[in-house]
Amino acid sequence: MDDIKRAFARYDVDGDGSISYVEAHQVLHDELGFDPDKTRRMIQVYDRNGDGRLSYEEFIWFYWKIQEKKLELQNIFKRMDRDGNNEISFEEARDVLRDFRFSDGEIQTLMKHHDSNHDGILQYHEFVHFWNDCGGKLPTKDPLK
Repeated sequence: MDDIKRAFARYDVDGDGSISYVEAHQVLHDELGFDPDKTRRMIQVYDRNGDGRLSYEEFIWFYWKIQEKKLELQNIFKRMDRDGNNEISFEEARDVLRDFRFSDGEIQTLMKHHDSNHDGILQYHEFVHFWNDCGGKLPTKDPLK
């Protein structure tokens, strides 16, 4: 429960005892690459009283789901990172995305768009945004099997 209390305090930037959409979106965008709509949908699912905010009790369920999603993304990153260097190269991205008819040009464009430090590879914090952009186009089968 201490983890949840710390997480709640991290999300509750203004310290008012509840999590607003703006507060949640900042963390979800940074950690999971969520866009505004995805954040809004997550809040709606866990905002049981419909006030547009997450109380501590509502946040507990929300937090567990976010941790699940975070673990899922971390696992995808590890599986894509075939050489284990904590980075995704163009070749590693291409090995997964070519099965879904992404052209080399599309992959390069997506990587360049999300490569915030311009080093030609994706670190985890860049990957989460990259994967969310790709994920909207991927079929439901596991691309990493």
